[in-house]
Amino acid sequence: MEKIKSVVAITPVWNEPLGMIQQFLAGIETVRNTLVSQGVGFRHFFLDDGALNLPDEYSILVRNKENLGLARTLVRGYKAVLDLKSKPDLVIRLDCQEHDPGKIPFVVDHLAHASSIQCLFLPVWYWVEGCDRPAIREITYLIADFCRGLSPIDRDRVLGIYNQKFPLGYQAYRVGSLERLLPRFEQGLEVFQSRFGTPATWGFDLLAILLSAQQLGSDAIDFVFGGWSSSWIENRGPDKIAAQKKKAEAMIDVAMTISQT
Repeated sequence: MEKIKSVVAITPVWNEPLGMIQQFLAGIETVRNTLVSQGVGFRHFFLDDGALNLPDEYSILVRNKENLGLARTLVRGYKAVLDLKSKPDLVIRLDCQEHDPGKIPFVVDHLAHASSIQCLFLPVWYWVEGCDRPAIREITYLIADFCRGLSPIDRDRVLGIYNQKFPLGYQAYRVGSLERLLPRFEQGLEVFQSRFGTPATWGFDLLAILLSAQQLGSDAIDFVFGGWSSSWIENRGPDKIAAQKKKAEAMIDVAMTISQT
């Protein structure tokens, strides 16, 4: 077993309501108590992406004076974590709205017992109350199918799975792997800006997965189901789904460009 002694979790915030943030923090405190009782140091920070409802007294690692979008905010957050005086063994990224902080102890335990795994991704399933949920075995098949499309990249396979019902923003990195990946993440944002003439916003999570598989190898990454989540009402419409698919296509293009460098 590879002992994990210190964990840092980061959470980007933009338009989440204060009540949601407070409920999320209650879960974070439960996680802190659990990990500390196991001898694991735990720190949590918010990334303020021009947030509307983020009180100053909260632990904030990055402050954007205006909304820069998720991609640039996350890269700034990862850089800030790596610049901490005391670096963690593990860096976890999760959101307030769709990710369960209660799974963090499981992530720590899983990676402690899987020393060859450098990155762990936890796909969630967007679920609308009153609708049937898919069987877990169906989700497991989807995860396996998605993995087959990562290296080399199978565009159709990735796009057919990575979209509304299967977001993959819950991510964990061993700090050494994050140090190795961060220059590629930054390169990805530069390639996106150069190719499309606008800064990257949504879709960075997919790019991070593709670059992780590309740089570290498919055997070094793992996927575990992250649970059920109620999606933002704005994310359920066909126009939004189409727009996000277009952005995912752009991130695949960026990852394939980087693979040739």
